[in-house]
Amino acid sequence: MSILFPKLPLVVQLEILKQLELQEVFLLSLCSEKMKIVVQCLNMKPTNLMYLLGENQVLVVATYDNNHNQIDHDVVNVEFVPAIPSDEIKPMKLGGNRISCRCIETSLKNMCSHSLQYLAQKEITVLESLQRHMKGLFRFKPSVQLELSSLQYINNIHIIDDVTDTYFDVKELDTAQLENFLTIYSVQNSVHLKAKLTGPLLESNSKLCSIKGLAVQGTQDQNPRQQFSEVINNFCGEYLIFIDVVYDVNDWAQLIRRWKSKEAYHKLKFAYATPPDEVSIPFEHTMRQFDFVEWDGQRRPRTVKVDPKIIYLRLIYSEDIDCTEWMDIQQDGGGKWASVKVTQDFIRLVVWD
Repeated sequence: MSILFPKLPLVVQLEILKQLELQEVFLLSLCSEKMKIVVQCLNMKPTNLMYLLGENQVLVVATYDNNHNQIDHDVVNVEFVPAIPSDEIKPMKLGGNRISCRCIETSLKNMCSHSLQYLAQKEITVLESLQRHMKGLFRFKPSVQLELSSLQYINNIHIIDDVTDTYFDVKELDTAQLENFLTIYSVQNSVHLKAKLTGPLLESNSKLCSIKGLAVQGTQDQNPRQQFSEVINNFCGEYLIFIDVVYDVNDWAQLIRRWKSKEAYHKLKFAYATPPDEVSIPFEHTMRQFDFVEWDGQRRPRTVKVDPKIIYLRLIYSEDIDCTEWMDIQQDGGGKWASVKVTQDFIRLVVWD
């Protein structure tokens, strides 16, 4: 004799749900309002909720940080299509709205076993309803992160609120468009750019340069515009990172010089740069102008822990950084100390509080 799931005691239902994949739990939450309430009783507490926006597609991923390890769980894949056969479409309640869709099984290579297909003309309503549904499932307010591999939704991106981190992985990105985006999302921990920047030059009052954490990444076929100098010279945040970028050592020397004289970089805590593979950038001659000293074992800590909320640092620095062999330099007038590590493959700078 079979027993219907809704007839089981709540404690038994919850134990069964705990054995399922998160994407399966999400699909069950769409079945009825009662089932959604049962899912809410799981008290799921992901650290981050990521919305990956592609061409006519949105993938939602829940991230859990477990002992410095990041574990990702796919929640749902949503596709927007021009048409759906009438015999395959059915109404489903998403975020309080009854919206017709089609649920299809995907191939094994896909991250989600099923996709929800909605009519493209309903995409705004679906995006609004999707976030509302997520807020209902994860009631402990995880950090919200956007990853854009397409700019299709950038003009309607305000639909997703409470965003703290954004990753742009697009071919080109206009700086005016980027500044407008940062006006909408004014409370950002970090921005990661993997794009060729076009449009007006960045200035010291630009919202991008005042972001807490900024990562700029080159690609195999292009180095991010000639914006390295404009970014590094105008940055006034805390964490500045360049990945696979051919940088100018004179700009780095100017950063150290302006920090040392207390002219700029008053909030700076960490700076890092690495060139593309098989590219070496010699620093020795340029760095001779500074009065670096060896660490004496007392003036500052041996290790430093970077902010795990910064989108790129969360991926590469899960443990403390050992600065034992780094050289030290002090601001003029007995100010703060900083430590620098320079090789042909990278440069790192830490400012001590």
